[in-house]
Amino acid sequence: MTDTQSPDGGQIDRRTFLGAAGAAALLGSFTGRARATPDATTALGDGDVVESFAGIANFGGKLVVGRGGYRTIQEAWDDAESGDVVYVHSSYDAQEVGEEFPIVLDYEEKEVTLTGGHPSGSVIDAGDVDENVVEVLGRGMNDYRNNPLVQNLKLVGGNIGLRIRAAPYSTYKDIVVYQTKSHGISVEPYTDERGDFKGTFGVTFRNVVVWGCGGTGFRLDTDARPHSTSFFGCDSLLNGGYGVQLRGYSCRWVGGTIQNNGDCGVDARSGCGQLVSGVYLEGNGTAMASPIEIYVAESGPGFTCDTCYFQGHYARNFDNGLDDGVFGIFVDGAPHASISNCTYRNFDEYFLFVRDARDVDVHAPSHCPLDGTTFLGEDDCERLRSDGVVQESDLRYVEGVFRGDMGIHDGEGGFLWGPAIWNGREWLSVMRPEVIA
Repeated sequence: MTDTQSPDGGQIDRRTFLGAAGAAALLGSFTGRARATPDATTALGDGDVVESFAGIANFGGKLVVGRGGYRTIQEAWDDAESGDVVYVHSSYDAQEVGEEFPIVLDYEEKEVTLTGGHPSGSVIDAGDVDENVVEVLGRGMNDYRNNPLVQNLKLVGGNIGLRIRAAPYSTYKDIVVYQTKSHGISVEPYTDERGDFKGTFGVTFRNVVVWGCGGTGFRLDTDARPHSTSFFGCDSLLNGGYGVQLRGYSCRWVGGTIQNNGDCGVDARSGCGQLVSGVYLEGNGTAMASPIEIYVAESGPGFTCDTCYFQGHYARNFDNGLDDGVFGIFVDGAPHASISNCTYRNFDEYFLFVRDARDVDVHAPSHCPLDGTTFLGEDDCERLRSDGVVQESDLRYVEGVFRGDMGIHDGEGGFLWGPAIWNGREWLSVMRPEVIA
């Protein structure tokens, strides 16, 4: 077999050289050096013996991990420089090469992209280890220009699939996290050696699937201050805990599917201005006696849910032993929530239940029931509204919020049933000129 000389003087056999060249072709044209450090020999079926090389595939800052390239992701990462790309080839096998977990991507040291070619082909399999699979550590508020980027990978096994700390405005896209022992993705607080806190906010998840994990699918820790976290087209399926723990101010989940998680599909609290929009929700709360698709706690004011589809039925047998869910949305003390334009079916109690909350707008005419599920239940609510109008109640004991606020009096106290307007001090009946007091 003919050998080819590498730029640093080492000998590369023809087959390995062609394999590396093929990897380079997949990555596009390149300039720069290809480094070769022989570390083992492999017997081929035709009797040839070929040297395998660690670090051979470094083409103009594109460091390939897999056959003919770096043995481990951590080795490639450690060898990379700012602006480089660590590329996980389909030939990479974490178990075979003895990758040590967690794989730590320390963005305090450098700005490097970790990517695969396709989530189904570029797999990081941690097996049954108790360590996390990938950990991202950023610079916190020290440098908003340094935005970690991880994409096009499948993370399998391990403890937490993807742990993120001190990484504001980072991006994670086209990733599958599968069968971890704990959470699929966890955004956590971080304090450095000097005692300085570094938060993680402004993060974007796009087309990320978390499936069959032991804990919560997507977990945002309140102490990480995960404000303005965005989920676009993400899926959380068949996880043991919540589908997503939505925390922080102005966080949003848009599109995608949240289905068959053990706890609530969405648990929204410890923030405000949170949004769930255009989502398919089905059969969440598989381990709950009274399953809920979306739970909004008192600490989550200003929550909005719109244009979602809710399917309460369980298409298979789960731990709760139920055929249908109990609540589609449960607003528990959270003020100023808004629920509109949703389609629902197969809930035994109510699609929407509101307890001990004020100024929740249910937008009753906007929803589309597909069966006989009762739309609304409420307990001890203040100024429950529909399209801004305070719903039928004894307005003598209710104050309006602003001049021109609209309400419907229930006819108690000898006053006529019907609309009324708040003038800043008292309700004026629209039915006839009188003050409801």
